[in-house]
Amino acid sequence: MKKPAHLNLDFNLDSLGIWDSLVAFPEQCRQVIREITTQAIPNQCYLAENIVISGMGGSALGGRIVAYLERQTLKIPVIISTEFHLPNFVNEKSLVVVTSYSGNTAETLSSLSEARARNAGIFVLTSGGQLAKEATRYSLPAYVFNPVHNPSAQPRMGLGYDIVAIIALLSRCQLIHPAHDLGKLPGFLQDRQNDYDSLPELAKLLKGRIPVIVASEHLKGSAFAFRNQLNENSKTFASFFDLPELNHHLLEGFSKPVTNPDNLYFLFVRSSKYHPELNRRYPVTAQV
Repeated sequence: MKKPAHLNLDFNLDSLGIWDSLVAFPEQCRQVIREITTQAIPNQCYLAENIVISGMGGSALGGRIVAYLERQTLKIPVIISTEFHLPNFVNEKSLVVVTSYSGNTAETLSSLSEARARNAGIFVLTSGGQLAKEATRYSLPAYVFNPVHNPSAQPRMGLGYDIVAIIALLSRCQLIHPAHDLGKLPGFLQDRQNDYDSLPELAKLLKGRIPVIVASEHLKGSAFAFRNQLNENSKTFASFFDLPELNHHLLEGFSKPVTNPDNLYFLFVRSSKYHPELNRRYPVTAQV
């Protein structure tokens, strides 16, 4: 996509090509939809009693987004593991999704070793590296993608690969509702790219402030990812809290230090699909 001159952005600051990867997100999704249906899946994964998605940094964001987006359709618990060790409950009745964009993440490789030792069902998601070699060596079901639509080569900007692959896997394992409409996603995202026009104004509001992102329910994973993107792409400190939980602690701590109103900028992520009580609380909380 041609860089839009009307946004009046200094693209010379984008030495990594983050913008190019951002606008290629629909193509990432389209690529996965085209390729994922031919990939093998773990035997009897539909009998799994729990799901663990093991990944670090940008490679864990897609799984976290899916876990919250599908919270009302998931038939079994899902845990995001960002450690060297898997949770103690992982066993032969677990489905472990091991995801590392580079394929060389130490924590993820450690988790793969533990998952194999516990005879868990395993699905590998990577662009190559040691993880792809391990998948081949042990004949593990895997989706090894060529990230042609992530020109920045930054794992955090290749979320389309993780998000769509995990949704497709869970759908094929009958652990969420069948993803019949997944093929419509790239077109929907493409049609929303005019929304980027509001980004420069938002960036101006955030400049010199600490962004505090507030979200709920199915959008908590997306808000978490937004925070991480601000950390890594914008090199700025940012935080994330979920409503209604923050009503029970954060408001009590907002008064100090007294510089908070000048230093913090709250971003409230709203949705008509939230619980009605939440939608009543958002404007009240924002006013406070």
